[in-house]
Formats: sequence, structure tokens, C-alpha cells
Amino acid sequence: MRPSHHPNPETLLSYVAGTLPNSIACVVACHAVLCMECAAEIRWLEMLGGMMLEGVAAQPADMTALDRVAAEMAASGLPPPLEHVPVSGAADPTLPAPLARYLGMGIGDVPWKTVVKGVRQYWIKLPEGSGQMRLLRLKPGKVLLEHTHTGMELTMVLQGVYGDHTGDYQRGDVIEWTEGTDHQPRAGGTEECICLIANEHTPYFHRLIARLLRPVMGF
Repeated sequence: MRPSHHPNPETLLSYVAGTLPNSIACVVACHAVLCMECAAEIRWLEMLGGMMLEGVAAQPADMTALDRVAAEMAASGLPPPLEHVPVSGAADPTLPAPLARYLGMGIGDVPWKTVVKGVRQYWIKLPEGSGQMRLLRLKPGKVLLEHTHTGMELTMVLQGVYGDHTGDYQRGDVIEWTEGTDHQPRAGGTEECICLIANEHTPYFHRLIARLLRPVMGF
């Protein structure tokens, strides 16, 4: 089954530009491994960006907005986006290749920590300034406490059914939350639900680059 819920177009654009924290970029990369539609969109944006950069070299006076974006990216020191092309021989079929590279282990080897009954999680170690990323594992039927998001967060379903008042989500689906969003997640279906959840630590910079890129890229 193909994913039916995707990252926002602005998030894909920021992924291609290399301005997302590694945590958020990893979720986008994992989704693109399973979603032909978003993988094609990423390739198209990369091609378009390359063509526009060639245009900058030829006509710098006509591309001042892109010049500003390039300067911001260079000054940020952020790493490039993670590779979104699948890698053969992944350690575990549950784990998309970009996530498997971060974990270095199969899903059966993850040292889960119990939060409350029916809820386990594992925080994935990332370099400083890369945001936060964790695996969340829920027993079928488990309902979490209602909470409010304080920044950008992406949740991708790896196994089972994850849902809330907005609907149900299955393997490969991405739910993108923004600041001020309220929801109460639950695990549906009959098998355990496993999700990859990423938070950003630099929301201002992400919004700045997206705002500068939007008129240049046509969003």
C-alpha cells in the first residue's frame, strides 16, 4: 500500500535546499523511500534548483532572491539533506534505509524504554543542533494524553495504525504538526504501532529559508 499522507510541499522544498534539521530531514528521506510520488517531486525540485543555479551564474542581477538564499545556506553550516534513495540490503524491512543507517540495528534490537503501560520509546542519538528524533511503540488500542505542539514535528508510521481526530495513518504516511496543534494520538488496528517522530530545534531559520525560497521556486 502506498502512503496517502505526505510532507507539506514547503517541507519538501526545504529538504531539497538542505535547510531542515537532520531529524526532520530523516523523516522526509524515509518517506521518500516508500513514496514514489514524493521521491519524484524531490528529484524534480533538485533538477529545477540546478537549472536555477545555472541561471544565477549567467544572469546574477536577475536572481537576487536566490543569491540571498544561497548566502543564508552557506552561513548556516547545516549539513546537506539525507540521501533519499533506497539502499539495498537494509538490516530490517521495517526500517527505511535512512533510519537504519542512524540506528545501526534492526527493530528487534532496539533497547526500548517503558514510558507507561503500553507505551515504549527510544531516543535516537543525533549530533548537536540536529533536532530530536525518537521511535515510539504503542500497544493496539493505546490512547495517549492530549497535548499541544510547540514547534514543527513530523510523525511517520513504520508499522500498524496511528490515528487521532484527523484520521488514521498507516505505514509510510507522514503527519506534519505545527506550533499550536492539539491532538490525542491512539494506536488502531490489531498489531503494535511503531512511529518515527522528529522535532526541530531551529524553527525560525526553517521559516526564514522557506519564505525566501517560496517566490523563487514558485510556491
